[in-house]
Amino acid sequence: MDMQKNVDGSDADKYYIIEQKNLVQLLKLSIKNFIDFALSLTSGLEEEEGNLYQLFVVLEQILKHGLKEKNGLFIARTDFFNVIQIVSKDLEWTKDLLESITNMSFLRTFTGRGRAFLRLTMMQKKTHIMFAEISNNLDKVRALYHPHALLLAEEAHIISGLLVGLNVIDCNLCLRDRDLDSLPQVVQLCRYLKDGNYLDTPTPPPSPLLDTHKQDYQNILEQKSYVEEINEKLRMDFLVVDKKSKMFQQDNDMLMKEVQNMKSRIEELTSERDCMRQKMDTSENTYQRRMEVEKADIAVERETYEASRQGLNELYLLAKEELVKTNNKVTDLERDIEIERRIKSDLEKANGLLDKELLDKEDTIEALRKQCSDVKKLNLSMLNKVQESDKKLAERNVSLKDMESRTHQSSSEMTDLVNRTKQLDIENEDLKKELDDYKKKCYEMETTLDTAVTGCSVEKEWRENLQKQNVTNREDIARLRTEVTHVTELKSALKQLQRENDDLRRSCSEQEQALVELGDHLSKSKVKAEELKHDVEMTKENKWVSDKEQVSCQQCKKNFSVSRRRHHCRNCGGIFCHQCSDNTMPLPSSSRPLRVCDSCADLLLQRSVVLAT
Repeated sequence: MDMQKNVDGSDADKYYIIEQKNLVQLLKLSIKNFIDFALSLTSGLEEEEGNLYQLFVVLEQILKHGLKEKNGLFIARTDFFNVIQIVSKDLEWTKDLLESITNMSFLRTFTGRGRAFLRLTMMQKKTHIMFAEISNNLDKVRALYHPHALLLAEEAHIISGLLVGLNVIDCNLCLRDRDLDSLPQVVQLCRYLKDGNYLDTPTPPPSPLLDTHKQDYQNILEQKSYVEEINEKLRMDFLVVDKKSKMFQQDNDMLMKEVQNMKSRIEELTSERDCMRQKMDTSENTYQRRMEVEKADIAVERETYEASRQGLNELYLLAKEELVKTNNKVTDLERDIEIERRIKSDLEKANGLLDKELLDKEDTIEALRKQCSDVKKLNLSMLNKVQESDKKLAERNVSLKDMESRTHQSSSEMTDLVNRTKQLDIENEDLKKELDDYKKKCYEMETTLDTAVTGCSVEKEWRENLQKQNVTNREDIARLRTEVTHVTELKSALKQLQRENDDLRRSCSEQEQALVELGDHLSKSKVKAEELKHDVEMTKENKWVSDKEQVSCQQCKKNFSVSRRRHHCRNCGGIFCHQCSDNTMPLPSSSRPLRVCDSCADLLLQRSVVLAT
């Protein structure tokens, strides 16, 4: 039905309008035939009947009308199923349909999937909704259609209205055994021409005399429509083949032009190759001449080299003796550095042992804190001893302040010692760097000796460099001797610092032990004082409430009855129900746990947690 190709001018617009009207009329006729047939049945449709098949063919032709074809051999062909996919991206009810279609393994082409989608929407009575979405979202689909397409025209809104009438009919179609990929898409016009245009005029009653003539006439019309359809298909195939032939001709012309360009390029490359060969010949001749001249120069240089080599060997032996001496000195320095490293490792191990001792002391402090929780079982007889403990606390606070000042002084002295050790490490690293520089210089001397053997033209400069390097080496040796003396002085200073550090650590450990003992005594006395104060305040504030004064629970406010009995809280003295006082906690007034209300239980738990920490 899509015959809009190769039509130009004002006749094209008329042709497209007529084509759109014909499609709309065919849709009306196919819907009317299908509804009439379906209403004549007693139950719903369970098979795809001829009228329903013609309706699907017309809907497919409407979706294909004006659809753009591919423009090249390697471009994917557009199909009406692409239009459905673009529109149904934002629709939730189409997701399940598309998933079920993708799971159908017997559908191999996009056309088959599109036909399956139309049949599924027909069964769900949502075909009119799909066409309404396409007409409402033309901006998304406009790139796939030509401007004269039916879905881009005003008649597109009529299609969704016509399809609403199909909701009256129930369809239950089976898609598994149908070959939807290769179904013939032929509109049988004979179905709509047998009684004229019966959309406008009522159908006359059948007459028995004209049955034979009608059958002959109907057969002729069917044959005519079949021939017209075949002609139309052949014309469409011819247009497609014509287009493809034109495209192949264009490709052939392009390839011929490229072949001509490649031939011209090959000729240019051959000419360049000849020029390069000539240049190579000339360059080979000049190179041979230069080689002869250079050979003569090399013979002269050999003679001078042999004469000067004897003197260089003598200088090399002297330099080698000096290098052996310097290497021996370097080994002595390395031994001293290793001794310093061992001393440093010993210091680090001592620091690690001190850290472990500190951690052990912290663990003992935590264990003592845990033991403070057992002090809760003391009796009320400690009230008299509170005043005496307060006086002792004041005296001990004074002693604690003195001890804190001493610890600050000892920590400052420790930081000074650490800074001194860091300075010594920095000086050792500087010595190492200087030794590495000296080794590099020695390596440079050896390389200069090798270069002297190979390069005869730089003999004079090499001799001057050797003399300068010998002078610098002597200066470096003298400087290293002074540095060795300095290192010995630093070792003695390190030993003195280690002794001072050991004395300070001993004093710190003694002071820490004293502090730990004072802290234990203070924590015990504070815990006892807090417990006694809290117990005295609780006994003063709390009053024992009588049963007659309280009619309801003090927490949930529910009235007491035969089933809901009264219970006293042994901590605050209030009256509560069983649910609000279903707790037992240890109290200082008795040796066994007693009934306590929920609020008092929370307070006692918080206090025990605070005391434990």
